[in-house]
Amino acid sequence: MEKIGFIIKNFQASSFIKDIQKGGEQWCEEEVAENYKDYNDICSKLSYLKFFKGELKNIPYEDKIKKQIINFFKKKKEINPQNIEKFFFQKGIYNLPNLDYIRDYGATGDYKFNDLIKTYVYQGILFQKVKEFSLIYNGFISFKSSEALIENDQYSIICFYSKTDKKYHLLVLFLESDGNDSYQYLKSFKKKPSINEVKTFINKSSIPSFFDFWKKHSSIELYNSSKNIELDKYWSKQHKTALNLERKEEKIFKDETSFYKNFKNDEAIEFNFVTKEPEKYFKNQNPSYFLKRHWENNPLQKVKKFKFFTYIMSEKFDYRNDPKFILEILHSTDDLDGLLSFIPKKIQESKKLAEEIRILKMLRSKDKKFLVKIFNTNKDKLYSLAKNYMPKRIFDDPKLVMEMIKIDTDIISLIGNKLKRNKKFMKKVWK
Repeated sequence: MEKIGFIIKNFQASSFIKDIQKGGEQWCEEEVAENYKDYNDICSKLSYLKFFKGELKNIPYEDKIKKQIINFFKKKKEINPQNIEKFFFQKGIYNLPNLDYIRDYGATGDYKFNDLIKTYVYQGILFQKVKEFSLIYNGFISFKSSEALIENDQYSIICFYSKTDKKYHLLVLFLESDGNDSYQYLKSFKKKPSINEVKTFINKSSIPSFFDFWKKHSSIELYNSSKNIELDKYWSKQHKTALNLERKEEKIFKDETSFYKNFKNDEAIEFNFVTKEPEKYFKNQNPSYFLKRHWENNPLQKVKKFKFFTYIMSEKFDYRNDPKFILEILHSTDDLDGLLSFIPKKIQESKKLAEEIRILKMLRSKDKKFLVKIFNTNKDKLYSLAKNYMPKRIFDDPKLVMEMIKIDTDIISLIGNKLKRNKKFMKKVWK
């Protein structure tokens, strides 16, 4: 079945209407993508999340969806259509974003398909094809002016009826020459409005301030939509690939072995499996890669709590006695004392490590006066010390960061995320 047909067949009209009432960017394509039922999509992604060995709290989903997924696994529910209906569809979650760090609900995974959705909405075709909707009026707000700013702008007017709430809904979609497309939900009517009533309402509405300013240059054309709208030859050709795009069933994994076999070349999956179960999945890969990647995201974690680290530092391997390897990972974690507790004293005192350890210990002092003194006596190399030796916690300390910025403004690039959110502090920084 073509993907566009599958979406229309499984479309959730009432949820879509609720979502579009907030207005937004582009032409409702994300709202379309979030509001069609897809059992396979949710089952497939839940099976991924069941076996991927990552932290569910870190998956890139909005809180509502994330909370429901965590609740689903906490209750140890079987992945099947009945539970999908109960735990997701009844909560207004009909499919899931893809598991990379972009907002993508599967309907918009291909930019060509995304463009087809936009055209269907802008021209009113969606509102004719979805069974719960009827397109009542469609038309345009056109601008006639010598001003280059608006000469290519055109707004699409959509008025459609929904059987779900028995109301008439009015949308305006903005096609602007600067590429900042958006839409606005204007009003719902309990009774069918006439064309003149819709025009009058639009003229009285403050759509965006841009429209208010150029009202005298605009004209509204609105028509009854009694016959089906079809894509013309140009748009049929433009959207040929998307129109013919087949919907494919995604794999639903039943066990860890088949999951790992399928994703064994996936960098993120390899990292999760190796660090969570090193006894089974660590095959003499470069351990520093796994340590650095983990500590980059968890710099404050005690090293004894990192299973992979304690495993490779065991007597089964010789990493603890390799100064070159120790030097490679020495700067990666804030828990220097914890790391050093795994390393023999004679290795720590080796020529390769002794001076590095001394500097790191010095810069991990909690005595702020002492640290400020170090900053002032090492002005010419402060940035290098900050970037390569200082623990991450220092860059969320407003006093220490400000003292460093007074010496070298390049330190601004190292400010921690927590401190960046401190508007009062950042205002002082940029004075």
